[in-house]
Amino acid sequence: MRRASATRGTNEDAAARRAPRRRIALALFAGLLLAAAPGRAEDVPHTPRPELQPASPDSDVVRFLEQATFGPTDALVAHVTAVGYAAYLDEQFGLHTSSYPALAPMPQSPKVGCPADSATTCVRDNYTMYPLQVRFFQNALGGADQLRQRVALALHEILVVSGVKVRQPSAMAPYLNMLLDDAFANYRTILSDLTLNPAMGRYLDMVDNDAQSPGSDVAPNENYAREVMQLFSIGVDALNQDGTLVLDAGGNPVPTYTQDTIEGFAHLFTGWTYAPLPGAPARKHNPPNFLAPMVLYRDARGVDADHDKGAKQLLAYAGAAHPVLAPGQDGAVDLDQGLDNVFGHPNVGPFIGRQLIQHLVTSNPSPAYVERVARAFADDGAGVRGDMRAVIRAILLDPEARTAYPPDPAFGRLREPVLFVANVCRAMGASSDGVLAGQANLMGQDLFNSPSVFSYYPHSFQVPGTSVQGPEFGIESSSAAESRINFVDALAFSRITSPPPGSGTAIDFSALAAQAGDPEALATTLDRTLLHESMSAGMRAALVQAVSAVPASKPLLRAETAFYLVASSSQYRVAR
Repeated sequence: MRRASATRGTNEDAAARRAPRRRIALALFAGLLLAAAPGRAEDVPHTPRPELQPASPDSDVVRFLEQATFGPTDALVAHVTAVGYAAYLDEQFGLHTSSYPALAPMPQSPKVGCPADSATTCVRDNYTMYPLQVRFFQNALGGADQLRQRVALALHEILVVSGVKVRQPSAMAPYLNMLLDDAFANYRTILSDLTLNPAMGRYLDMVDNDAQSPGSDVAPNENYAREVMQLFSIGVDALNQDGTLVLDAGGNPVPTYTQDTIEGFAHLFTGWTYAPLPGAPARKHNPPNFLAPMVLYRDARGVDADHDKGAKQLLAYAGAAHPVLAPGQDGAVDLDQGLDNVFGHPNVGPFIGRQLIQHLVTSNPSPAYVERVARAFADDGAGVRGDMRAVIRAILLDPEARTAYPPDPAFGRLREPVLFVANVCRAMGASSDGVLAGQANLMGQDLFNSPSVFSYYPHSFQVPGTSVQGPEFGIESSSAAESRINFVDALAFSRITSPPPGSGTAIDFSALAAQAGDPEALATTLDRTLLHESMSAGMRAALVQAVSAVPASKPLLRAETAFYLVASSSQYRVAR
């Protein structure tokens, strides 16, 4: 990376240049917003430049890598072009190089864990998500197991545990590692590991959930019982396999469960506590231990004495496994049969499949696309239900995902802040220490601190003024949009700084500056790198004009300006 003093000019020069650049970018941003935002066909005038159709072979490779990774790089584009999509997926299924750090548990109170004479970073490093956020971006920018990480992020945003309640990173890290481990597992395995994960137990109150005592009016906690159905598996309404609603004779949605079902699962999820700490005896309520799965409490006789022994009404559907649990069963048997009951519900494939499509490819998949993915969930071709590898293949290799220029103007998704940050940095080969979560937070997404179990944004959010869904628009605002521009501005003309001893994040523009003598060439390179050759004719003309206005004697400034205008544009914000 060149030194700022040698190549970026003085601070006064930078200040003088920044205002007109920002005016240009904001003009492009406003003028191109309709060209990028999803909506009805008659609302969206944008079409790709006709001269770019058919696209070059690389263009869909770039799109594929935007969906399957945290962003394309030149090396990955070349590799996927050489081996093909299916072979690349097979390679990724075999990789597991990323992880989150094993951190020492701390006392519950920061005042105890970080007394007055502690390092100034003690609270940050032990009572916030900071170390996990840094590792996330380090993995995302440099890890080889890109697909595993992308799927794990999608699972985190569906199967939410939040640092808002689980405050210590030492408690959250095993949950995040579990998602990485299970990203390509069977969804039944995911449900089991999620249910017994102590961070989830703490977050949704399954840990130390006692059976109701005789004569007591204190019923078991219903939080996890409700959310394992509503959010983690089947949703609230019965679905056809294409994700559309099943309607009754009166045209009303058909609910998937009742309050009796919630209560049945609440009683099922009783008797589980933290695993005993090493060397400690087992107790009905063991002290917090987030490093091992929860265990069923058993007394000295080996009896699960805190588990409800009554019959339990579960989900009733055609062919349901264990719709009613027999009384007197062991708690481990109840749990296994209960999760089988949830996993076998016909809603799981379309409900989870559609959300995974939204996270990886497009906010508005067609019913046919959802149904193809749901079929892969139901049967991987070898009679196995819930195989995540089959589901991921179906999502990423579907014709709807691989159409170079999707004709539906509602196709695509707003890049959520953490993806926007990672995509920009990877595309431009940025050097980074991973201290980037603060940038995403300014854009509306506080990584690993989801405001609720409903995730960072509502999955069913409808873009205002349109008839289509755009979940990520649920956290978009004028302030968030300006923060995206400010982030790109800093990368273009300065760097993202980090607290000492961090090195920050910066881009070396020397290769791009070598093309600065030809504004058209700059536009073509950035169109390929950032927009997979979908830049509209109007945007290209505006970009070439803006770059040409920069003196040719300042090639670095031309390169910075070109990158700034493309990466801050609305056409880049919405990945199509």
